Amino acid sequence: MRILLTNDDGVYAEGLQALREALEELPDVELYIVAPDRERSASGHAITLHRPIFPTRIEMPGTRAVIYSVSGTPADCAKLAIEELLPGRPDLVISGINHGPNLGTDVIYSGTVSAAIEGTILGIPAVAVSLCTFGPGDYTFAAQFTRDLALRVVREGLPRGTLLNVNIPPVSPAQCAGVAITKLGVRLYKNQWDRRVDPRGKVYYWLAGEVMELHNDPDSDVVAVQNNLISITPLQLDMTDYRLRERLKGWSFPDPAPGN
Repeated sequence: MRILLTNDDGVYAEGLQALREALEELPDVELYIVAPDRERSASGHAITLHRPIFPTRIEMPGTRAVIYSVSGTPADCAKLAIEELLPGRPDLVISGINHGPNLGTDVIYSGTVSAAIEGTILGIPAVAVSLCTFGPGDYTFAAQFTRDLALRVVREGLPRGTLLNVNIPPVSPAQCAGVAITKLGVRLYKNQWDRRVDPRGKVYYWLAGEVMELHNDPDSDVVAVQNNLISITPLQLDMTDYRLRERLKGWSFPDPAPGN
């Protein structure tokens, strides 16, 4: 079984390395890590088109994984790994374990989720995993759960064009209330722009803010994690709104042909 690990926190991130250690406990895993050379959080699905991408092979004592540090985005890492660096197609792509949640509308901005989506685009089952804390975290439980889920996904498969987004509460196994199969909730931020001026008089900004308290349905990923449940949300590439599509068919539009 060949598994590709990637993330958006960087190749040395604690969550990725904890997951590597958990997967290396499996006897028949061929493990590859292709991850950014620096922090790339909230980079979405950006890919690098106008400058070269440099992969650097890393030797890490005590691991049998093949590891590359890459100068590009998380999506670059997944694409480059699958199409160029690996000796063959992986059986599974896992992105994570992210430091911080990827709940609700976070998935639109998330480099972690986007790296998994890239695997899905290329026809490979993919899972994005996040530990829902911004403070110090113990990734042991999250890594063990992800390892077991990975085996299940490889065994069962996923429908083409789909992936799993997993959010794990920052609790011990004894405190975890179980697993919930969820839908995306709503997670919006009250943004704050910190305006500053550099020594040359040029204005620049830092983006900050905090999560807004919003109502979410009981079966959402947001509520599941609030209740110490592991959230597994199936996502799909097809973002078509089919109900709105049918409504739009009833609209009249001007004829674009000249003279009509």
